[in-house]
Amino acid sequence: MSQDISRRGLLGTAGAVAAGASLGVFATGARADSAVPAPGGPADSGARLRVLPGDGRYQALSQGFNQRWTSEPRYIQLVTTDAEAVAAVNGALGQGLRPTVRSGGHCYEDFVENTGGAILDLSLRKGVGRARDKYGRTAYWVEAGASLWDVYTELFRRYDVTVPGGSCYSVGAGGHICGGGYGVLNRRDGLTVDHLVQVDVVTVRGGRAEITSAHRDDPEGSDTAHLFWAHTGGGGGNFGVVLRYWFAEQLPTPPPRVWLSSIAWPWADLLKNPDDFPRLLANYGEFFAAHSGPDEQVYQDLFSILKLTHKTNGNIALFTEWVRDDVGPLDDFLRAMQAGLTTEATVQTAGAGGLFLPLPEKRRQMPWMEATMTLNGSGANQRGKYKSAYHRKPFSAGNVTGIWNWLTRDDPGVDLTQTLVQIDSYGCRTNAVDPCATAVPQRDSFMKLQYQTYWTAPAQDQAHLDFLGGFYREVYAETGGVPEISDATHDLGTDGAYVNYPDVDLGTTADPAPLYPRLYYKQNYPRLQLAKSIWDRADVFHHQQSVTVAGGAQGGTPGG
Repeated sequence: MSQDISRRGLLGTAGAVAAGASLGVFATGARADSAVPAPGGPADSGARLRVLPGDGRYQALSQGFNQRWTSEPRYIQLVTTDAEAVAAVNGALGQGLRPTVRSGGHCYEDFVENTGGAILDLSLRKGVGRARDKYGRTAYWVEAGASLWDVYTELFRRYDVTVPGGSCYSVGAGGHICGGGYGVLNRRDGLTVDHLVQVDVVTVRGGRAEITSAHRDDPEGSDTAHLFWAHTGGGGGNFGVVLRYWFAEQLPTPPPRVWLSSIAWPWADLLKNPDDFPRLLANYGEFFAAHSGPDEQVYQDLFSILKLTHKTNGNIALFTEWVRDDVGPLDDFLRAMQAGLTTEATVQTAGAGGLFLPLPEKRRQMPWMEATMTLNGSGANQRGKYKSAYHRKPFSAGNVTGIWNWLTRDDPGVDLTQTLVQIDSYGCRTNAVDPCATAVPQRDSFMKLQYQTYWTAPAQDQAHLDFLGGFYREVYAETGGVPEISDATHDLGTDGAYVNYPDVDLGTTADPAPLYPRLYYKQNYPRLQLAKSIWDRADVFHHQQSVTVAGGAQGGTPGG
């Protein structure tokens, strides 16, 4: 991969051709491996594509993966073609209904749920292939309804390439990619959006829907240039209905084989040796602080997740993927994690945050696709709450104390065995991109944290929400209870939150001064607002944490 990171991303192509705003036909006349569905084909008139109350599919299709989220939409429209997507948006507008869009259904908050409105379900649009983009260049295309498993298997088996996306197999490409997209190859290959070259979107201007194709090489400052950039980390549900994403022909080649490692430290031993817990967190933070720069040559090929579970779970687990045959650096990493601890690491003895690798040894080599399948767990359908943080320094003493206090806290009325903070390694090639080149501004962090709690009984909702909220506030007590943005006056090592792990506790569009625009987007928020004002000034596409039109009223009806 080139070390020269241009303003247009990791794999930029020189030269720009005049770009039209509307997508008419795809370039033809050059050989392509697969045809892209024609954007102007007739809409499917079958009544079975509109799911109304009373239909046996209605309940299942009106709720998300998180069982907390369900609603009573006027209808759910299943979309199979581009023309149907345009018709579905125009149909909702014609009835004065708010449209929301679902691809995989994994949104952490209720941004898709839409009582009284219209849900556009893209889950039948699962195509993955290779063709010519709007400039006639070979590119890979992925439809918004494709699951990450669809994406990985098709790209690997047909073309021996991949995108550095997430590990949960059933997540839909539609929301995952426009939020940035990261996963176990991000340190080696950057974010998913660093490879994006085009996005095809149903947009609404002047009260009518049309298909717009926005490309990375559209003229600087053009309307479509702003629309493309907004989809490189601006989050879902803000600008239109994504139909498909296009990726550069030079996508990464997956490694033939990888090493997977799974080790654990029993809570029973950690509680007897309380100095081991801060030492473990220091080992992890200090290692990645030293090995996560954009020019890292060895450990860019290592990705690791430290799952700090509540003590009732039984063990803390460390999962690692190493993509080289030489196992020496992996073993050095595992020794560095154990350094100074009295508690000895063992093989994993219980699940941690939905992931359990019952290996009889502490590491095992396997083909990359097999390892991807092994790690590809979305977990059971349950009720859940999530929070997030970026860290650009090792943990402070206050961070460690807060994590320890809440993971060892007794709460007899609440089952906390599925409560944890997951610490993902980050950085390396992800940090080789300028913070303003894409809409993802966090480009010097080396740890990405996700706070999680799961349960099944609705009666336990408030207890779990209160627990995770208190947990988060104490960990970040030094910075006002949230992972504040690092700057010249505040540099305790935190750098905001991840838009794809939305958390309404960070404020909503109804609040006079919400925190989420700053914590998700930092300095990039004004440009996202500009894109919103160009492409969705009437605020057709909105939810509780939308990008807002600067100075305008938000959350209104589709008419404006």
